[in-house]
Amino acid sequence: MTGFHADPSALDALARRLADTADEYRSAADSLQPPEDLGPGPVPAALTALTATWSGRIRAVEQNFADAAAGVRKAAQAYRATDTAAAEELGRADG
Repeated sequence: MTGFHADPSALDALARRLADTADEYRSAADSLQPPEDLGPGPVPAALTALTATWSGRIRAVEQNFADAAAGVRKAAQAYRATDTAAAEELGRADG
């Protein structure tokens, strides 16, 4: 044995924290609104473009957290499946 130990429950908890963080970023991106009624000229257009850029970048970070959460969930499932298969194999060997 290598001494390596995976804790699927801890991985599930991490996945939940990552998903919660993704939700916070989603909420932040959703709350960004282009400015209203700033009058004519280039300022409103520039602020609208800046808001869109920020929103896009925040959504990219949100997606990174969501992807990380999915990957951690998948790892937890894989560890559980491996543990189950190993236990079944050991049970057959003892049997």
